[in-house]
Amino acid sequence: MSKKIYRTAIIGLGAVGKRMLTNLFSHPRFEPVAGYDLSSNTLDNFELPDGSFKFVDNITDLYETRGIDLLYISTPPKFHAGAVYEGLKNKWNILCEKPLGISLSESTQLVRTIEQYEVFQGVNFVFSGAPSMHAAKKQLAAGVIGDLNGAEFIMKFANWPRPWQAHAAWLGEREQGGMLREVGSHYAYLSQEIFGKLKPGPLQIIEFPQKALAETLFMGQWESTWGSITLNARVGGNRQDMVRYRILGSEGCLVFDNWYQLYLEKPDGWTPLLDSESSQPIRAYMGQLDQLALQLDDGQKRLASFSDALAVQELIEGTFQ
Repeated sequence: MSKKIYRTAIIGLGAVGKRMLTNLFSHPRFEPVAGYDLSSNTLDNFELPDGSFKFVDNITDLYETRGIDLLYISTPPKFHAGAVYEGLKNKWNILCEKPLGISLSESTQLVRTIEQYEVFQGVNFVFSGAPSMHAAKKQLAAGVIGDLNGAEFIMKFANWPRPWQAHAAWLGEREQGGMLREVGSHYAYLSQEIFGKLKPGPLQIIEFPQKALAETLFMGQWESTWGSITLNARVGGNRQDMVRYRILGSEGCLVFDNWYQLYLEKPDGWTPLLDSESSQPIRAYMGQLDQLALQLDDGQKRLASFSDALAVQELIEGTFQ
């Protein structure tokens, strides 16, 4: 029996949107059919495969496209809410980038609204389909690292935004951007999947180079019933970027290195827990689409919901208080 192919529309075709478009074209369960971006030349150097995909010049034309099953929203955050509401008018399933909105009140209203519709709701946190997270959960369930003692999260960047995102000026601005919202939110989601509900710790150190610009230094912690997750983040230095997350245990540690590589750490060294293929970013991206297709098939929750994304946003925004 053939499985349904989900016809997909995309709003926002910057670096992340184009990456998703590429992966949707490669996945057997999805068919991208329409896309829109404020920049009319965003796909000039993008090689589109033969097929029915059409880049529309007017967003109204996208909303009027017939036969859409899924709307993927990859705009800057301040445009998320409007796109979600337009998609819901058509009763389209929604996959949105994080954060949901640019304020907690806006995001709370989005959660309340989408829950009134019988549609799929998902938010793009990369760990939801990553072999590293699923393998880590199995290791934890087996008691490989003993009792949990919290975690450590380190991110260091030579520049922010990173070079491949430099065209998106909003990422470097305090209103919508910053490394905590853009990168830290993925690890907040991972932390909540491992440790349950979190809250900001009592002491946070944060620096903004200018009033309107995003943070360049953050030191603090998130609190859980299993111990604290300490955060050490900084921009600056002629260096290699580093993103590392370590789950601390009484008998060892699990280390997420460079997002998708997973290691068991003991005093005598690190042991890889994934093969080289499973550690590749594409496995996380395609794994997420696998989970998305299954959830659209049967309605069973597999990806982060709008409520999950709101909890992440509340945690991240709490660090700025």
